[in-house]
Amino acid sequence: MKCVNKYLSVGGLLLGLGAWANADVIPVYQIKDTAETYLQTTITHDIYRYSSSIQLNDVVVTDKEGNKLPYRITPPSTQSSEQSHQKSVRFFPVAVGVPPEIILALSSASIRLDDNGISVSAEKTTNTELQEQTAPIDFYVVDLSELRERADKLIVNWQVNETNQYLEVQVSGTNDLTNWAPLAQGTLAQLQKDGERLTSNKLTLNIAEKQYAYLRLKFTRGGEKLELTDVHVENTDRIPNIPPADIWNVNGELADEQDSALRSADLKSTSVAAWEFTREDISPLNAVSLDLGTTAYGDSIKVFSRSSEKKSWQLVHQGVWFNAQVGSEWQHSNPISLQAASEAHWRIEFNEQVRKTLKPSLVFHRQPQHLQFIANNAAPYNISIDDQAAPDNQQNNLQIFSQLLSNKEAKWTQVKYEELNPSISSFARHATVFSWKTILFWVVLLAAVGALVFVAVRLVGQMKNHTESPQ
Repeated sequence: MKCVNKYLSVGGLLLGLGAWANADVIPVYQIKDTAETYLQTTITHDIYRYSSSIQLNDVVVTDKEGNKLPYRITPPSTQSSEQSHQKSVRFFPVAVGVPPEIILALSSASIRLDDNGISVSAEKTTNTELQEQTAPIDFYVVDLSELRERADKLIVNWQVNETNQYLEVQVSGTNDLTNWAPLAQGTLAQLQKDGERLTSNKLTLNIAEKQYAYLRLKFTRGGEKLELTDVHVENTDRIPNIPPADIWNVNGELADEQDSALRSADLKSTSVAAWEFTREDISPLNAVSLDLGTTAYGDSIKVFSRSSEKKSWQLVHQGVWFNAQVGSEWQHSNPISLQAASEAHWRIEFNEQVRKTLKPSLVFHRQPQHLQFIANNAAPYNISIDDQAAPDNQQNNLQIFSQLLSNKEAKWTQVKYEELNPSISSFARHATVFSWKTILFWVVLLAAVGALVFVAVRLVGQMKNHTESPQ
């Protein structure tokens, strides 16, 4: 019975060793103490050095007790922001009854007739004669003839008194100061009471660049003794918030095979200058480019890739690449677009004449990702790789995550992580590299098997001696 117990103990030891060696959740990054609940961090290509999944399905987020937390991985937000800028424009008061030809004097304009028609040229100087008119002001002319951009809005400021705190205005546009096209009408106000002020001084125009040379502002209410102080054109642009790209370089080595990997129709080989590159990660790429330093180049290139050294090279791109000095700066071709390429091995072929002069680096481009998770006040939190994660791990996490956030507007706090730099050989994707842990496991396993055989032999011997002993 004692021998049987020994056998069971050794078997349990073997099972325990197997679980210890193959069911690790290995932390890669750590986020220190934080009081916030909705946390977000930016993950780069580095995490793909450890993960075996292009979709990062083996990523888990745990608290200090090892409890798994709900998370999701999303592309960075590309919400745009608005940026407004203003430009001052000239304006002129026009008295009642002033004909169009006199209005042209506000720019000291001259009219010239020729075979092609009428051309108007303006010399931009202030015409004091027009401004000193004593007759009541009929309207104001705003000069847009020198504006080299569109006009989204018009900002009007004036000296406020009791009669013109509240203005109603009609806006028209023209190119000849004769034929006016209605553009907008609105109400402007500058109100004050008990130290508080209400200002509404913008009119929406939305006119294209050079659509009109002049605007007419006719005030139908509050125009008595009105004195404009300044007029501005305001344009608002939406600027996309594009996050910085995740970019890194990998140095290569001159390839052993200097014949092109792309065979011609007659299977003849072409001599090239080829370099091969190997990256540690499997992150999906959206572009690749070349860093040739200060070596000038302007010739054809071929780009190949493959997922392992056992597979054949596949052509990714064939074209022309330049690297040239322009003034004091070096410029090169635009990056080569890719469609989520995750191959680890790359090959670049140049003209064979640069084999001894070129030292290229391969530059990889991708968009970073955001990892968002819901904290539980049990920091520090680890972003880890679970080699035993279920195939639908991330999908399940996303469902739980969505339910927890339903009908909530979460405000995500951006946090930074600390790299823990675990041994790369500890991860499943690098299992061909034997770590001390793997070696120790096999040593203990073989010793346990030997002990098991020894116990079995002794058990058989004892049973045999027992049967042969005299009754």
